[in-house]
Amino acid sequence: MPRMPLTVRAKGRAGFGSTLAMALALVGGAAVGTVALTTPALAQRQQQQQQTLSRNFQPVYQLVADATNTTGDLAAARAQVPALIAAIGSEYDRFFAGNILLQLGLKSTDTALQAQGLQLMLASGQGSAADNALFHYLLGEVAFNARDYAKARTEAEASIAGGFAGNFAERQDPWGLILDAYLAESQFDPAEDFLKRTIAQRRAAGLEVREIWLLKPLARAYELQLAEPAAEWAALLLETNPNPQNWMRGLQVVAALAPDNQARLDALRLMALTDSLSQRGEFENYVAVLDPRVLASEAGRVLASGVAKGILTTSDPFYTESKRVIDTRAGQEAGLAADYAAEAGSASNGRAAFNAGDVYLSLGEYAKAEAMFALALQKGGGVDRDQVLTRLGIAQVHQGKNAEAKATFGQVSGQRAGLARLWGAYAASRA
Repeated sequence: MPRMPLTVRAKGRAGFGSTLAMALALVGGAAVGTVALTTPALAQRQQQQQQTLSRNFQPVYQLVADATNTTGDLAAARAQVPALIAAIGSEYDRFFAGNILLQLGLKSTDTALQAQGLQLMLASGQGSAADNALFHYLLGEVAFNARDYAKARTEAEASIAGGFAGNFAERQDPWGLILDAYLAESQFDPAEDFLKRTIAQRRAAGLEVREIWLLKPLARAYELQLAEPAAEWAALLLETNPNPQNWMRGLQVVAALAPDNQARLDALRLMALTDSLSQRGEFENYVAVLDPRVLASEAGRVLASGVAKGILTTSDPFYTESKRVIDTRAGQEAGLAADYAAEAGSASNGRAAFNAGDVYLSLGEYAKAEAMFALALQKGGGVDRDQVLTRLGIAQVHQGKNAEAKATFGQVSGQRAGLARLWGAYAASRA
């Protein structure tokens, strides 16, 4: 079957599912369509064909060519195919027989003829290296559409080995073809291994890494609720294609699959920084995880952002109730942070320092937050090191200390490592 667009069905969770299917709608590769074989070498051959085609081959070839390209009598052209093959008297004849069969196969949507034509041109030895690499790719597309996925991969690999760089504007993508051929057989691990190798090679060479390649494993990780692979693919997507739509795509997945509310909170914070918050459920979850009774100032900024975007209104019951609590509690935060900070200096562990850092983060006093999180790390005990490191990096980002932040995020391990990598990608983009 032709490679068709793939749409991911979202599994709604924590308010993030309503638009994820749309955000991760994937565009598949194209089946073989109109192929223009107009290399200079082929054009020169066509000009010389009257003098170089074999005597017995030339008239049969002309009949098929006229019927295919002039009169449009495809049935008559197809009827002459056996005679055309029988009349081949040289490798040059073989190349032109393959060329006209490819054209006839395209016009009559006959994939068997397309494949036969491509194979004849390859077998003739008359094509340039660039021609042959393209022919292998086109054979791979034909094989894919015939559901011969192993052959599709083999031909695409030969195409790459032959130097075909793809023609992405024309949807000719040998790497995407190999990936799709693995996915069509549900060979997910080989698909992802191949993709990781491809990404590493192309990044090292300074070549484009297509976002469509990365959206497919990201979509699969979301469907299977695999938080760590999702974060890894989201990070690769954002490191290679850091556009606003991809920030939204990647962070929606990571936030939805976060292992706990505190990790989700830090994902939502990055969504806010990248202007990726777009749905009511995201704003509601952000406010709920903050808890306006605890981190009122940050919750107030979230509400204001939701109103500014037209997602919340000031008459909305959720808004009015949250704002009532925020207005009551926000004035108490500065005193609460100071109390925690005073306690932190003499405390036997880092819990008070961490709490102080959290409140200073809510207040937007990022230098004080950084100092408290650093003290929490120093004291240790009673705190989650990876969570503290994440918050320390966030405080550094807000101060424009992006190099320091990237180094801080690089120390995060465990379940938060993927989220920290996304924060690190953001810091690197701002450095």
